Amino acid sequence: MTLLKEAKKEQAGEEAAGSSLRHLGWATLQHTSAHGLPNIFRSQHWLRKVLWSLFASFAFCCALWQCTEIILTYYSYPSHEKIMLVSNAKLKFPAVTICNLNSVRLSAVNKSFATFASLQDSGLELAHRRNRSPSWDTSSPDLPTEHVQYAGAFHKFASEFNQLSDEQKIQMGHQLEDMLIFCNFHGQKCNSSSFSGFINYKFGNCYTFNSQKSGDIRGSPIAPEVLNVTKAGFMYGLHLELFIQQIEYVRDMTHAAGIRLLIHDQAQMPFPEDEGVNIPPGAETDIGMMKVHIKRLKSPYGNHCTEGEDIKNFYRDVYGAGYTREACKRTCAQQSIMENCDCSHWEFPSPKELGYPKCNLSMAGVRECVKFYEFRFAHDMLNCQCPLQCKEELYELTVSGSQWPSTAFIENFSKDLKEMGGQMSIIANDPALIRDNFVKVVVYFKQLNYELIEEEPSITEIDLISNMGGLVGLWVGFSVCTLAEFFELLVDVLLFSLSRCRKMLTQRALRGSYRDKQPPIYIGYGTPGL
Repeated sequence: MTLLKEAKKEQAGEEAAGSSLRHLGWATLQHTSAHGLPNIFRSQHWLRKVLWSLFASFAFCCALWQCTEIILTYYSYPSHEKIMLVSNAKLKFPAVTICNLNSVRLSAVNKSFATFASLQDSGLELAHRRNRSPSWDTSSPDLPTEHVQYAGAFHKFASEFNQLSDEQKIQMGHQLEDMLIFCNFHGQKCNSSSFSGFINYKFGNCYTFNSQKSGDIRGSPIAPEVLNVTKAGFMYGLHLELFIQQIEYVRDMTHAAGIRLLIHDQAQMPFPEDEGVNIPPGAETDIGMMKVHIKRLKSPYGNHCTEGEDIKNFYRDVYGAGYTREACKRTCAQQSIMENCDCSHWEFPSPKELGYPKCNLSMAGVRECVKFYEFRFAHDMLNCQCPLQCKEELYELTVSGSQWPSTAFIENFSKDLKEMGGQMSIIANDPALIRDNFVKVVVYFKQLNYELIEEEPSITEIDLISNMGGLVGLWVGFSVCTLAEFFELLVDVLLFSLSRCRKMLTQRALRGSYRDKQPPIYIGYGTPGL
């Protein structure tokens, strides 16, 4: 009888618990702020209940579908560009690189028998000729058995020339002390100590103004000061007058006279063979520039840009230059040549500690190997992982020119050249030679504004939450308060369950103690009357 009573009590407790849980759920769903759900339970007719149930289910599915689309769009990391015009009281002046279009001086070539022989052997004196008409006499002994193209001839000469040491190549190129006759920046005089330099395989010695490096082309210390401009316009830029020394140009190798000029950021390695503008002699060339600053987003956004932290960059190792996409591709090409041809190409830098010799094209196997990878590099067929840099500074240029020196000024200019002496005094009396040998260039900011192109996420975390909240609110009426209601229901269910479990444990403990209790012992007394 006792066990039966206990079983009935347990069953009644479970029914009470179920009743209480149903009561909690019923109360929450009837009074929730989520539209649609209360109408299911408040409806009296079964048809109304079915219709509200179908509509609420449809609205919930639509909200779930659109929220999923928004989440997938967010994790595709879309972005857009924002363009702003930023005004500054001052701007940092960029680096300006100049290279003479003639790579080696004629006097230095004549002194070096090996270089002179290489120049003759390359066939440059024949390669410059135009393609001949078929009507010409091709049996002439002046014609080579095969038509030698200029590019191939120069390639051969460059191969021989770049076997020389850096000191020899610097000595054979044009010297800045001979070229620079006037320098003025922002109204103050400057000189060759404001220029650093590097050796380019095509143009020889190149010199960079305001590079902010601590050494010049020979490693001598220079002042790496930061130059700023506080006013825009022609008068507040960089003024250079240069003697290009056409008397030192190598015949049949240099087909154009003048200066190659590049404007770039200090951290960027200049590539004059692919970039820049040509400045002709006998003219004053004015270059007005407008700065464009680009900021890109790092991974996981679409550009996957980088600062070059984990990417090999020989230009950083050799010249201290920062990461650029072009520097990465050239480093990748050099690596491919070194790994497969066992030599380093003269077009690209190679750290000395790697110990690779310069490629010698006189060896047939090396020549074919180098030619193969040159072709792949030129057609972007190398497997190089070179993302864009996250920060980039470009300069939009406006170039104009006028005759210089003018007829009215050339007499005074001629007197100045005579006082300078050397090669300049030789040509000082001939106006035609003066205009053939001197270049003037002015580089300045057109305005102190610069254009900022910044990449931004199209959807941020706040946009994601707001959009999802708006969709859920539109379709099913959910809000933060609604979530709080269901959270409250969850807490009530947990508390009720914990309370019920504790009560059941207490009851089982009491039943166990009762069962363990010994039954009473009754002591019988003798038969009455005995």
